[in-house]
Amino acid sequence: MLKTIILLTDTVQQQQPLANLLREHNRELAFVSALRAQDLSAIDPEILSEARLVSFAADVAVPEKFLLQLGYGAYKFYAAATQYPGLPPAPDETDENPSCYSVIAQSMMIWPDFKKVVGLETVTVPDGTAAAERERLVFTRLAHLFWRMSIMIAGEVTDLPGIIGSVESQRPTLTMMN
Repeated sequence: MLKTIILLTDTVQQQQPLANLLREHNRELAFVSALRAQDLSAIDPEILSEARLVSFAADVAVPEKFLLQLGYGAYKFYAAATQYPGLPPAPDETDENPSCYSVIAQSMMIWPDFKKVVGLETVTVPDGTAAAERERLVFTRLAHLFWRMSIMIAGEVTDLPGIIGSVESQRPTLTMMN
């Protein structure tokens, strides 16, 4: 039974609104906050088998061992310019102003072949939009994707259905590594 959501966010201010939204769909959920990989390693391992990790706009590498212990999977919500799907722009290309972004919800797995996209939206930024406004537009769409998927995130489903992903549907386990 899903008992805990581990919220990994970029800022502490994002924690409470995300938890409140998920709590609307499952009042029994407990929440654990994390901002860094060290916060994840401090979580009591006993709760992980009944937990799901949700990374929202956080650029934190999650340890493989941690991912394998989660009973309800891990999902990452992030934005990427379509010119660089899944990757940040190269340092010498940061002065470009991309006009199209994807906001993506993706499973977090230790093996790339098992990852799948569970949510996807596109954001088109009008020409001449200032950088701060572009960031606000993209973040708003990312928050909308999270809101739209919140009922599934807070639910009992062990593995969210993919809209893009491998044909292999079995989640890797610790025994598969041995």
